Amino acid sequence: MKKILNWFILLALSTSSLQATSAHPSALKAAKISTEATNHKNYFAPSDTHIQYIGRWNTTNPKSYTSYWGGAYFKARFTGTSFKINLGHKSDYYVSIDNGPWISYKGVEGMVDLTPLPLSAGRHTIRVAQGKDYDYIFDFRGLVLAPGAKLLKWKTKKSSHSLIEWIGDSITTGYTDPQANVSDYAWVCSALLGAEHTQIAYPGIDLVSGYHGQGMDIQYQKERSLKFPGAAPWDFSRYRPVVLVLNLGTNDVNNHVPANFFEKSYINFIQELRRHFPKAEIFVMRTFSGAMAAPTKTAVQTLNQKGDSHIHYVDTDGWLVKGTEDFTDGTHPSVTGHIKVAKLLRPFLAPFL
Repeated sequence: MKKILNWFILLALSTSSLQATSAHPSALKAAKISTEATNHKNYFAPSDTHIQYIGRWNTTNPKSYTSYWGGAYFKARFTGTSFKINLGHKSDYYVSIDNGPWISYKGVEGMVDLTPLPLSAGRHTIRVAQGKDYDYIFDFRGLVLAPGAKLLKWKTKKSSHSLIEWIGDSITTGYTDPQANVSDYAWVCSALLGAEHTQIAYPGIDLVSGYHGQGMDIQYQKERSLKFPGAAPWDFSRYRPVVLVLNLGTNDVNNHVPANFFEKSYINFIQELRRHFPKAEIFVMRTFSGAMAAPTKTAVQTLNQKGDSHIHYVDTDGWLVKGTEDFTDGTHPSVTGHIKVAKLLRPFLAPFL
């Protein structure tokens, strides 16, 4: 476990490592798409209990597990020298084998070979995540291992049971960055903390509904992202985060939501989160641009005064500087900007994990 956490820290602190894996020609060439049948002699269905899923996954079909929120991922331990996955939706995927750097597989579907160069014999670990701006469908239809290889039980330490849920907009999806969700501050901060994590975020989403379509105040309750506004409700008993981190308000300003209404809506939204997760610590971030900073802070203070001391305001003023390499476009953090935020945010969350 110590070795894994050390690598996570190296990933988050090394800008060059993150940037180097954003484009990987050999991986792209190796993404062999085929029509290999799911009855392959060493095929493992998504329902195999050795595979661990993190995020909001629809698991009603044992042959096709699907998530509709960015940053969803699965992890597995296995033997053998190869690993292929069957994908039912063309999108961008990111793969880390044996806690190595994330390798990008852009625009792939079908049977994808994740080990174009055979692995050494023995035991291995793998994490597979999905994330593409506005397209967050991860349709996983099983995996194929080398002949005679098998999946192994995931050995979980007590500390890795800690789960963080990140709630936000494009800034929390790694929008404009080459590796999207796996390079944003939410993912990197979680890695620094050695925690599993979910990202309930979507580009352009407001907190408040009615000014620019459906807001997070409604969509958060859904199994699927804003791309599916009529989606079924999510079953909140499926997992329970220890920590919730909110970063909303940037789009509400752009869509002219009144500040006083935003404040009331934020209070209501946080109270709804509290009903779902009575024991969670809730962190409410000031947006990096300062949009809706005052009503956000007041919403937290109001709830504190009502007796909930487990809601915290995180003042991010000065964390990122416009006109510098912190941003890609003045609004969305760059890869280095996300790492900067992750390092600054980590001390706020660490005592509760």
